[in-house]
Amino acid sequence: MNKLLVALFCLSVTLFTGCASTPMTNADGESIQDIQTKLLGDMPMPGGAKINNENTLILGSGDGWAGRVAIVAQQNSNETFTFFRDQFQKAGWTLVSSTKTKNSILVFIKKDRTATIEIEDAGWIGKTNVMLTVAPRSTVVPPVTK
Repeated sequence: MNKLLVALFCLSVTLFTGCASTPMTNADGESIQDIQTKLLGDMPMPGGAKINNENTLILGSGDGWAGRVAIVAQQNSNETFTFFRDQFQKAGWTLVSSTKTKNSILVFIKKDRTATIEIEDAGWIGKTNVMLTVAPRSTVVPPVTK
């Protein structure tokens, strides 16, 4: 009985892995990458990155969206940090702050928006968890103290 359960488990993992690597499209023939571009606008994503829908909340779309996107990147945390640091700046975002540690943070601004990128080594072979949070920039001016 145990051998049968192990065999069924191995078969289901093989089938799931095979299906997960198949390029997916929606009814209009758009790829996952096309959909991500429509949702996230001018924010580049590393190749092979996947959005974790359970931890994602996107309000709006394109270049005006706000919210939080949980991403699993296929690269290690160093490569992922370098990708976001370099590619966001190429897309017109200004790097305001960065901290590179085991859990790294990048903060960018562009026009009236702020993007914070948290990068954490997922502990899986070469994969990285990324939390991208985007919000309108604050227009509150602190009071002048004398």
